[in-house]
Amino acid sequence: MILRRLQKGQSVIEFALVLPLFLLLVMGISYIGMVMADYLTLSSIARSSAREAAIIVDQDKVDKNYPNVKKNYEDYKLPIDIYDWNPKLDNNFNIKNVKINTKEDSTNVVVTINASLNDNGSMLASIVNKLADITDKDTTLNITYTMYSEYKK
Repeated sequence: MILRRLQKGQSVIEFALVLPLFLLLVMGISYIGMVMADYLTLSSIARSSAREAAIIVDQDKVDKNYPNVKKNYEDYKLPIDIYDWNPKLDNNFNIKNVKINTKEDSTNVVVTINASLNDNGSMLASIVNKLADITDKDTTLNITYTMYSEYKK
């Protein structure tokens, strides 16, 4: 009877010990899922813009058409907004995060997207970043997509 009274609080203590580890696991899985959602969206944008830039058949129109390709993605938003994605064109028709160019030794079109961690992103992302002491340098995404161009030199 005395032993039974002493074991009454055992389950509460076990729960208090396991709960933080369980919450850390769930938050980590959620954070990785959010990062992957943003990564897949940016990867899709890189692939689509490389395809659009690669189907230009006239050499004279290649460099002139790249701003139009970039402009197609001006209204895209990332699903979770963990990464900084600002696809607005500046006065020189450049997007800070996106570079489209052709390789000098071939006709391949190369699209490079760089995205750094968003300071004003979702609340869960900012909590995890502060807990893990994550900096921009640790989490910068660099996505490069190369596609064979259809124009002839």
